[in-house]
Amino acid sequence: MRTSAPTVVVGVDGSKAAGDAARWAVDEAVGRDIPLRLVYVVESSHPVGAEVGAGGHATARSALRDAQRAVEATGKPVQVETEILTGKPLVVLVEESRAAAMICVGALGLNHAQHGVGSLAASLAASALCPVAVIRRAPGQPADHRVSRVVVEADNAALLRCAFDEARLRRAPLRALSVAASAGPDNADGKRLAQAELSRRIAPWARLYPDVPVESVVVRGTVEKYLAADGESDQLFVTDSRVCRELCGATNAKHSVLAFRFGNL
Repeated sequence: MRTSAPTVVVGVDGSKAAGDAARWAVDEAVGRDIPLRLVYVVESSHPVGAEVGAGGHATARSALRDAQRAVEATGKPVQVETEILTGKPLVVLVEESRAAAMICVGALGLNHAQHGVGSLAASLAASALCPVAVIRRAPGQPADHRVSRVVVEADNAALLRCAFDEARLRRAPLRALSVAASAGPDNADGKRLAQAELSRRIAPWARLYPDVPVESVVVRGTVEKYLAADGESDQLFVTDSRVCRELCGATNAKHSVLAFRFGNL
């Protein structure tokens, strides 16, 4: 297992979702000036590095070639590495996270039929030693996977910084959310106070990132419900791994998610 220079790792399994994740990850690697590492994990109960049958190798090589072609089709200058590994996908990818700057997976890839939609992605976000991006492309969404907006809940300064960094990288606007205390719809004073507090929280970051357009929105209920009701599907929600678990498991989820563990921020 490689533990030297950092890379952006993409979990590849031959699915369209994995190709989406690979294309999405290109900007992450280019922005950091590090290689993009495409990894195919052959499901096995044997230790990582064990011998894989010829059929397993052929399937893995084909999937990696498809993912590499998807990356090359972006036309962006990124160095690509590929490797076939064996073991349990979650265990292998967590081990990869020791040296990775980020791990990217497709929302419906990595044998989701066996493990349940989003379960591996959510478990990976909770266990990885680096940020985890779970990429979801809605039907009809362009293959270049441009991020229309970065969304973040503005109650954590570390997550705000990560969200502003991502918005700058993606040349996308940022929407900062705050959940208002439960109150009636006519509580105008409470809404004004919540909006003023939200504006105060994001003002220092807006000054540090003058190139990132920012808007602030006070929502009621939960951020998860707000996102579920939002009609735009090409947004990126920056959050922590606990929220990622719920979003990855939701069958009606529409957003890509970039998850951080608080201990790694």
